[in-house]
Amino acid sequence: MCPRGQPWKTPAIATMIRFVDLPAEIRLMIYRYSLKPNRYVRGYRRIMAYEPEYGPTGGPSCMYPRPYVERSTPPILLLNKQITKEALEVLYRIPLDLHPTPSPYFTMRQMDIAEFISEHLLQRMHYCSLYLPGANKNFVLTILDIWGQGNQLKRLDVFWPKSFPSYNERHWKVVRSRILTFAAMVPTIFHEVDQASKPSNPA
Repeated sequence: MCPRGQPWKTPAIATMIRFVDLPAEIRLMIYRYSLKPNRYVRGYRRIMAYEPEYGPTGGPSCMYPRPYVERSTPPILLLNKQITKEALEVLYRIPLDLHPTPSPYFTMRQMDIAEFISEHLLQRMHYCSLYLPGANKNFVLTILDIWGQGNQLKRLDVFWPKSFPSYNERHWKVVRSRILTFAAMVPTIFHEVDQASKPSNPA
């Protein structure tokens, strides 16, 4: 109730602001916070956790179910055309770290990177880093085939060992040759390291 002798005041009503009405600088900050392409490695951990439960027990490998990797589209890309266009421009400029895919268990072939990240996204990223603690031939050749069909890379960083182990020297020769051929078409920086980085735990 309004105290006697004082005019009645209408309660303030919160005004809803449309996302597209926010300043462009704030929208860009929200896009950077919302879009995390490197979260794909969470799928790696689910596969590795899957291994003890369904690991080989002596039967043929065809008996073991192949794990399914669930991918999802960030909700901010599903709002409207304007927001999607703006957000994708930000997404494609976020550096993407590419680590070798896991094998669910020893008898199964290495999983394809496209099971974790769409080929469409891989072909549109501008800055990528390729980490190779081992030859990982299937992983490397799959990525190079995807990029060979189309890419928008402005820079590729390759991290590989200072010396290549002799036990898989043949695979290293194939991988090295294909990467050097690809590097002639895309700006590529090579880093010789003691040990290539393992996937971190992205937020």
